[in-house]
Amino acid sequence: MTTYQRLDRTALFNRLQGCFKGLPEANTFSGGRTEALRKLHAYDPASYGRSRNHINSAVSRLSPYLRHGMISPVEVKDHLGSKFPNEPTRIEEFLRQLAWRDFFEKVLAWHGNGLNEDLEEPKHGVARSHKIPLDVLKGDTGLPCVDGMLGELFEQGYLHNHARLWFSAYLCHFRGVRWQEGAKLFRQYLYDGDIASNSASWQWVESTFASKPYFMNKDNIANFSNGKWCDSCKAKCPFDADYPTLQHRLFAGSTAPLASKTADKDVAIGTTNEAHNTIADEILPQQSSKDLVWVHDAAMSWTDPAIANNPNAAVAFVFDEPMLRTEPWAFHRIAFIADGIDDLYETLPNSTKLILIGATAERLTTVAQKFGATTIHISDHPNPWVIETIEHLRQNFNVTVHPKPALTEYQLEPKRFSRYWEKVAAQVLGYRPKPSKRMHH
Repeated sequence: MTTYQRLDRTALFNRLQGCFKGLPEANTFSGGRTEALRKLHAYDPASYGRSRNHINSAVSRLSPYLRHGMISPVEVKDHLGSKFPNEPTRIEEFLRQLAWRDFFEKVLAWHGNGLNEDLEEPKHGVARSHKIPLDVLKGDTGLPCVDGMLGELFEQGYLHNHARLWFSAYLCHFRGVRWQEGAKLFRQYLYDGDIASNSASWQWVESTFASKPYFMNKDNIANFSNGKWCDSCKAKCPFDADYPTLQHRLFAGSTAPLASKTADKDVAIGTTNEAHNTIADEILPQQSSKDLVWVHDAAMSWTDPAIANNPNAAVAFVFDEPMLRTEPWAFHRIAFIADGIDDLYETLPNSTKLILIGATAERLTTVAQKFGATTIHISDHPNPWVIETIEHLRQNFNVTVHPKPALTEYQLEPKRFSRYWEKVAAQVLGYRPKPSKRMHH
């Protein structure tokens, strides 16, 4: 194995000025497959089914690693199945929730960029604003629960799934903001921010991808947060009513006042528009290579097919500067990616491992031509950015797209998770589960 010199973080972040929000601080999550495996092997989902909706429950926190391909859903399923071979019900609810990620990726694969727009007409007639209120962006709404959720989002980059639903409902229904604005906020700050799970979940709350809008009341928040905010709250609570009252109040056309303009919680560090082509074209000595592997940010594992099948190829990761300037990520998201690169590159036997900055297709084209590469290898993913990059590269190179092991096979249009789960549950669990009736307010 060749020696790898770890990333100079100071140099990296200096080159990415203007591409991230916030200041350097300790990470909530350490990135990389090594850390992902440690968390996976330590996790016991025995209590997950009965406690998963409580925000202090023992959730796995594997989602950032799944989102970046540091581990895969198939790998998680197989590991838990081998760890608890005689206790299938111990892991059933966890695997069912894991299948939501697979379902949402199938939604993305089906709709592509269309997932950024309403998939269905909303099941209400309330108008929405394109502007997020300033008090929300500052995390200063005066509501302890909402401000607490925003503090976790901005500072820790993570929210329990139930808290995500509460905040989404608050922003859409109680503040009258388009779901797309909230989805962008989550993409920027959440370690696991992606297009598939993120946008589809926001649409589920808004009812553009569900049969009715999701909303909560004070009792629901108090119960599943164990009174974390409600017990000491002195604010006038907009959620303090029964569901019929809230339904009439929210969907009879009333919305809260909105700010006149949007603003970022933090000013992005660095406002220069200077373009930087590369951070290091020679991390290790370059040599001719007929193959180049593009490691995108959802394929950061040494077991990923594109990487594993090409141990002698040059390998490149690209920080897409134009995209990050358009929608800057929180600093902790960039740091998580940097951790993942270090962990991956320290493990790979490949002699040439590059970290580049610039427009992805252009940077890969330049590097491939410099090496004399004729084939570029890429791991399959439904992200439209990945697909568009593949099509661009095919204009000049042979492109081999490596499929990843699928959690399920499902050929129908993915419209509702309940229908999907009815068809695929046996593939995920190895048996057909007993039907369950779930409430959806």
